[in-house]
Amino acid sequence: MGAKLWAAAGLTGGLLLAGGGWYAVAGTDSSTHAVCAADLSKDPVVADEFKAMAVVETVKHTRAWDDEGGSSFLSSQVHVLRTLQGTVPEVLTVTQGVTKKGTAAGGYVDDDPLYAVLEPGRQYVVGIETMDNEGQGPWVGYVAPAKRGVDGEAAHWRDVQRAPVPAPAHCDDVVIG
Repeated sequence: MGAKLWAAAGLTGGLLLAGGGWYAVAGTDSSTHAVCAADLSKDPVVADEFKAMAVVETVKHTRAWDDEGGSSFLSSQVHVLRTLQGTVPEVLTVTQGVTKKGTAAGGYVDDDPLYAVLEPGRQYVVGIETMDNEGQGPWVGYVAPAKRGVDGEAAHWRDVQRAPVPAPAHCDDVVIG
């Protein structure tokens, strides 16, 4: 294990211990949570957030399921038409969070207008996270229809990757309790 990895592990462990100590001292009357996320409405942020991106065509849905917490997931096999950044295999199965809408085939939506549900036969730009969803393949944290065609999307994202990443928006903390 390299020195940087050991340092990161030590820092993470220290932060966990400090957080646990704070929680033990402060009690459970209230807690503060940061409610921040990357602004995926800005393409430079998307390109910075996802180290692997590609233009894909959805081949088929391979699995849909609900977890015990009420969340729904959809895994889809995709064919990579063009890698935009990082390393992406030619064919892979990706998983995304969805919302159930009826029981008919294709009965899934997403409440976020910036996050499309992969549909067979259609082309999308995807940002792929490296995490594995319990053996279901890489997670897509960004899905948008490929409106510019494969070559147009490649040119657009090449330009986006050269653009400066905007500073993150102010992150407000919310006190719960």
